[in-house]
Amino acid sequence: MSSTLWLLLYLAPLLGLTAAVFGWFGWQWRGRELRQEIKEVEPRVDEALTNQPSPETESPPPQDTELTALREELKSAQSEIRRRDYDTAKAHEAARALEEEAARLLRDMDLLRAERDQAKEALAAVQSELTELRSAPPSSTPVVPEAPAKPKRKRSTAAKPKETPPATLRDKVAALETRLAEQKPVLAALTQERDDWRRRVSHLEEVQPADPAGLGLARRSLADSEKRLLTTTTEIERLQNQTQALRRSEEKAAALAGVADDDLTQIKGIKKVIREQLHAHGIRTWRQIAQWDENELRAFSEILAFKNRAAREKWQEQARALHEAAHGPLS
Repeated sequence: MSSTLWLLLYLAPLLGLTAAVFGWFGWQWRGRELRQEIKEVEPRVDEALTNQPSPETESPPPQDTELTALREELKSAQSEIRRRDYDTAKAHEAARALEEEAARLLRDMDLLRAERDQAKEALAAVQSELTELRSAPPSSTPVVPEAPAKPKRKRSTAAKPKETPPATLRDKVAALETRLAEQKPVLAALTQERDDWRRRVSHLEEVQPADPAGLGLARRSLADSEKRLLTTTTEIERLQNQTQALRRSEEKAAALAGVADDDLTQIKGIKKVIREQLHAHGIRTWRQIAQWDENELRAFSEILAFKNRAAREKWQEQARALHEAAHGPLS
């Protein structure tokens, strides 16, 4: 994200808040002028009432007209004052809503910065690893010189690059635990944001006079916050389930260290590639597949990206039948 966009994200809530504050000061200034006019009109009304003749004496028509006009002017000014007081209250509510929206935007920016920093660190690690791989001298094999009498030329074969050893099951569990730890502060921040918007909505539902615009904005923000919180919660639950499944697989693999591997390709739907992936995650026997529970089935379907294939092709039923045919009843 460019620096200009970051600057705009910083300034947008501050400019909105500044506009709201200046609007409120404008309303206050206009209300001050009206109150000054009322103060000027009230003495004239009081004087007219004092000079009003008793009912026994007929009042001159010009004085009655002036008194009526002054009364109407006073009522109009008072109505205008009430209307502007109401508008001022609404401006206050809008300013508070802008402040809370600005605070939410700042929290979102903090989260984005944290994610950006994590991405930069991961990218730097990958680039460092690539640099090391590129700078490592390739393994060379001695070339036997060709005998001059032989007409055939030997084709020199390039040395194969060293393969990076595959990640162990313990490494996979550690990687999942790292991703899980990164999600926990995000979950805490989103939970706090959700609770703040809930309090804001409750306050606006009770405030008088009502502020439909501010309440609508707060409800939309609350719905968005709850949606993002649900997404993060679901992701954490998924990572926790995968971590627990791999830990159990690691324990079972250790317990079956002296047991011969079963031919997993006898299960319809498991080819050589999937068999190697299952081996890499500690799954080497029919018993292990047959004893998967619902959480383990879902976890390995997500880890190995074969979606609903295991359930659709009934891997567990096939594994149970193969185990019982070869080794006896499954205990």
